[in-house]
Amino acid sequence: MTLENRLDYLDFAKGISIALVVVFHTTMAMDRQNMADAHYWLLNNFMSPIRMPMFFFISGFLMKKLARSASSDAFYRKVAGLIYLFVLWSVIHLLWETVSPLTSVPAVSKWVVFLYKPSSVLWFIWALAIYFCIARAGETVRRDAIFVVALMLSLATYMGLIEFANYAHNNFLKFLPMFLFGAWYAKPLINSDTLRSPATFPLSLLAFSMAFAVIYKGSFAPPVVGTMAFLMAFLGIIVGLAMSIFLCSFDLTRRVPVYLGRNTFGIYVAHSPIVAVLAALLANATQGEMAISMLGVPLITVAAILLSLGLKIVVERVGGWWLYHFPLAFTRNRALSAS
Repeated sequence: MTLENRLDYLDFAKGISIALVVVFHTTMAMDRQNMADAHYWLLNNFMSPIRMPMFFFISGFLMKKLARSASSDAFYRKVAGLIYLFVLWSVIHLLWETVSPLTSVPAVSKWVVFLYKPSSVLWFIWALAIYFCIARAGETVRRDAIFVVALMLSLATYMGLIEFANYAHNNFLKFLPMFLFGAWYAKPLINSDTLRSPATFPLSLLAFSMAFAVIYKGSFAPPVVGTMAFLMAFLGIIVGLAMSIFLCSFDLTRRVPVYLGRNTFGIYVAHSPIVAVLAALLANATQGEMAISMLGVPLITVAAILLSLGLKIVVERVGGWWLYHFPLAFTRNRALSAS
């Protein structure tokens, strides 16, 4: 599915998701500087059931044709491309940790274990490669059975019945059914007139907000909270899509998120070191002033997104396109265009 054929609201939703990812990492960076206002943690917690579930759902939907393609070559190129980009940017991040005064030098073992214990920043690419293989398996194995198992593993992880030491491993199980839902069962939802109804966004947001308030203010056992969070993740997909459809109807609110949604990768891989540097500079310059603790998160979020996008443009113009694209796929596409 080319960019021209995509529905704008899907790119809008991806743009909102990547912005929320940057907000989350900015809040963490400001917290390390003892400058994170508590309200931003509340915002992050509120958006958590929307942020990654919607991102994976849309990723599954946009990758479904390739997962179902009869061409094994196209499938292997996609997986190889994801692995290539994950390894490349993991090495870049490890090099950054080695030379940066803001981080400790990574242990020697980390240069190997990142292959199966990805960082909390780049785990999304690692998970996508595996998710894509599972979606492909659904062409030969009963996908309903795979989906039920994925739902059970996700619910068990949300409830705390399955828990790994590694953040990425827990998230891998949590968000697997969201990706498969997008890849296998999304078409009725995407084409639904109900999703496009003007009432869907406010009503779904109201239900979501009430559920969040119950969890936030209530005192429940962890399995109960986990079950509610699991259900809210699927409701979050509906809220995110309905919001995107609604806001996409206004040109003023449509352009920026759609643009971000079409350029998520450049933001995703580069924003974390940029956020860390900006947070440290801001902390040193302001000495933790209260006003900065309120404005720091949005200011750094916007700056990090712009700098990440600018970095990609500059790097590609000087010949570094291979940092953002799988060389073999890029070469093949150029050959096909030439023919």
